Amino acid sequence: MALFNDGPISTAADLQQYENSILTVASTENIDLAGKMMLAQQDLANEVVSFLLRRRQRCDYLPWGDSSGSLSLRELTNVVVTDPLREWHIHRTLALVYRDAYNNQLNNRYQGKWMEYEVLAKASKRTYFQIGVGLVANPVPQAAAPVLATVTGTAAGGTFYVAVTWVGAAGQEGAPSALGQLSTSNGQQLLVSVGNPPQNVTTWNVYVGTTPTTLTLQNVDPILSTIGWTMTSALNAGVALPTGQLPTWFAVDNRVIERG
Repeated sequence: MALFNDGPISTAADLQQYENSILTVASTENIDLAGKMMLAQQDLANEVVSFLLRRRQRCDYLPWGDSSGSLSLRELTNVVVTDPLREWHIHRTLALVYRDAYNNQLNNRYQGKWMEYEVLAKASKRTYFQIGVGLVANPVPQAAAPVLATVTGTAAGGTFYVAVTWVGAAGQEGAPSALGQLSTSNGQQLLVSVGNPPQNVTTWNVYVGTTPTTLTLQNVDPILSTIGWTMTSALNAGVALPTGQLPTWFAVDNRVIERG
């Protein structure tokens, strides 16, 4: 699972799972869908931070925040994007979109959708906090997209899709990067490298496939961040691309529930 601070919690495709016509509505009413998703995520951030600050008074061992107790993105560093959080974000985004659509046209159909998703957003928010805020003790951020190049070699040419992940000291693996794509010619070998790692990370994993949906792990052991990976033979049938860290625990009201 991704971390809250990795980027957008949900996508336009996620919104379409609830409203097939949402892209058409946004286009027709000149609504910035990406902007509304960002505003919805900020709304959720404020709610989650407020919740965690209240919990922190009772859970002094939780490892985030500063002594001032100020609201900041730092409070979200350890938060994992669970399915209930994503559902809340989708409902909140759709409520914002239909609110703007109604205010543009004063169309009762838009108003009905707006009210429907306001109710759903409140319900999904309540469910999320009842289940708990998923947290990790040692967050590993999502990796940036890999840097792809070629070196002279003996491999056959092809088109390759690549994603990378950061790996923490205890083996915690962050969410995968966006896909990179590169086509090579005969006599060229794929070379993958990564940018500067986060402070708590020194190694990384590389996943490669010949289609965007068939990426598998290529290295046996995590690779030092200062070293690139070169494809020297056929692709390994390793494990599939992961989704990121699972919560270590859930913060619920004034108690902590251990996972598993």
